[in-house]
Amino acid sequence: MIPLNVAATWTRMLSITAGARAAAGAPGPGTRVRGKAAHGWSAGPWLGLIDFHAVRRAEREVLERWLHQHAEPLLLVRHLLLAKPLGEDIFIDLTPQALAAMPPGWRDAPRPILILAPAGRTPPERRRQYLDALSRLRIPLAGAGCELWAIREFDVEFLVALAQLEDAGERAAFRAAIDPSQTRLFDQQLPTAEAAFLDDLIGARDEESALALDLEALSSLHPQAHPLALYAALERSHNRRRGESERTQFSARTIEARLTARGFPERLRLCTPDFSERAQAVAPLLPADLQRIFEASDLLHR
Repeated sequence: MIPLNVAATWTRMLSITAGARAAAGAPGPGTRVRGKAAHGWSAGPWLGLIDFHAVRRAEREVLERWLHQHAEPLLLVRHLLLAKPLGEDIFIDLTPQALAAMPPGWRDAPRPILILAPAGRTPPERRRQYLDALSRLRIPLAGAGCELWAIREFDVEFLVALAQLEDAGERAAFRAAIDPSQTRLFDQQLPTAEAAFLDDLIGARDEESALALDLEALSSLHPQAHPLALYAALERSHNRRRGESERTQFSARTIEARLTARGFPERLRLCTPDFSERAQAVAPLLPADLQRIFEASDLLHR
């Protein structure tokens, strides 16, 4: 087992149950767009790929056991079907539980793919490897470069702590190490923190970022478009406004947004009066927001 920092873990647990996020990034199957969960745009669950390439061996052993014995069914009911964790090589190999739970015909067509990567440990070249590997796959599930894939980053240290606290001995030792007046609170907060973390992995508690707010507006204008396609167009629109060092395919959380790294400067179209009238009928928008959403809408049709 890995020694737990009791004070840091307890503080993090309380912050997460109070509303702080433990994972963030592109939409997941639980992300709600105009009141509808993103998994409702797809037939069957999304494919979840957890990247263990930057996870230390001791952490990996703890997490693999926890995923196999405890968390995988909880993620499945959250519409995420897991493959075996990614290592140095990137390939899709479903777990035995995933194979048993896989709906008929599920891997015979492209599916949304959500890569879960350790926050702060994923170097830029790793994202390029995701792109290259998924684009090379010649199986229907990945759609030979299917654009419906994205990245969410999670707090690996806290996830390891949660996984260890699933063990009765570790949980008792942790409980004995905190202030006796807080032990009852710990008993209540531990399952709540785990549920919140799993919800964060699938995007059910995502933050209200500028992208998330734009997603609502763009979705209202294109109600049939998949949330990942909407997010990709918006991310590309936002990426155009970043500094040159940040405006690369490596910063992108969706496959489409990497296109902003090619052939700069891009020729931008100004928002048309017709689009402005249609968008303002959905929600009042500032001129800068309106132009950004117009660009994203334009990108959806390319």
